Amino acid sequence: MDRSKLNVTICLLLLTLALQLPASAQDWPMFRANIRRTGNTADTASGAEFTGRKDWTVKIPDAVRSSPAIYGSSIIFGSNNGNIYSLDLYSGKIKWTFPTGNWVVSSPAVADGKVFAGSYDSRMYCLDAVTGKLIWKFTTHNSIHSSPAVAGGVVYFGSNDGFIYAVDIKTGWQKWRYKTERAVQGSPVVSDGVVYIGNDEGKLFALDASSGTLKWRAVVGGPIVSAPAVRDGHLYFTSQDGRIYCARIKHQAVIWNYDSKSQIETSPLVEEGKVVFGNIMGWVTSLDALTGSLVWKYKANESVFSSPAAFSGKIFFGTNSDVLVCLDGKTGSVVWRAPFNADVLTSPAIAGDRIVVAGADGKVCTLQ
Repeated sequence: MDRSKLNVTICLLLLTLALQLPASAQDWPMFRANIRRTGNTADTASGAEFTGRKDWTVKIPDAVRSSPAIYGSSIIFGSNNGNIYSLDLYSGKIKWTFPTGNWVVSSPAVADGKVFAGSYDSRMYCLDAVTGKLIWKFTTHNSIHSSPAVAGGVVYFGSNDGFIYAVDIKTGWQKWRYKTERAVQGSPVVSDGVVYIGNDEGKLFALDASSGTLKWRAVVGGPIVSAPAVRDGHLYFTSQDGRIYCARIKHQAVIWNYDSKSQIETSPLVEEGKVVFGNIMGWVTSLDALTGSLVWKYKANESVFSSPAAFSGKIFFGTNSDVLVCLDGKTGSVVWRAPFNADVLTSPAIAGDRIVVAGADGKVCTLQ
């Protein structure tokens, strides 16, 4: 083989290996950042001190209710216009778009070089993360609001047809499904071989990840439309009944709950011994993660649908008063507030030295 052909072969091999690399510590590859849905990043190497200064803004033709994922230099999210988008993290330039048949509210998950996202056209899509080309699609019997989780070569998600699904990420073939009787808008968390996910009947299911067999369940007073979080042997989940619940996984039982006095749509953030969430009255509350006792409360001007995210001791979330808020995680005091000029229904994503946030008017922007 001559030298030029050898160099081409080596370059192609390196490119292939690069595309197969797992998400780095600087990525935010799924809703709530990681497979345990804690809402914080393990990246402490960037040394970023965010000030809320906008870097760039791009306008998508319709509302964005799909929280962005960050994978390498790409921001990936869905829109109410039915498209899944990939934007360049540093310029906002569109890398690719993929059309589905309806709204994409499901927040994408990126794993093994593939993008997984559900659509209101009743399908779960698997796309190539670099090119946006379709690899496979899996059809359910109703719309998909649930944000997928990927673990052990399987993508887990719920559908409004009332089933929880486990699908092989290579083939798109169903491994199992579990019938819950009511719509499953909630998003799964996977931990130690167990899938935890809630439905619109207020039931939280713990299923064996390999077989879909029910291990245990909890029943609460309202729909569970958010994602649970797992940390240190405890499961945290919110409900539209206005309460946040903590279950001790070993005992398969709820050990405390806290009444926020208003409907909760956000997923809980678990960070440094505290659990943080927002409600539609605009209260953002921090509780002791072990006891449920109040640490601090912050009152936003409008409803909080944006699930809080954390980085380096700071907490970030959007509000329906068109701002992104940064709080001190220990005290709940305001560090800064950045105007956004659109309701923020999505959860911020954080990677390296950028915060990514999307608005109900279709604006997507990065802040430093």
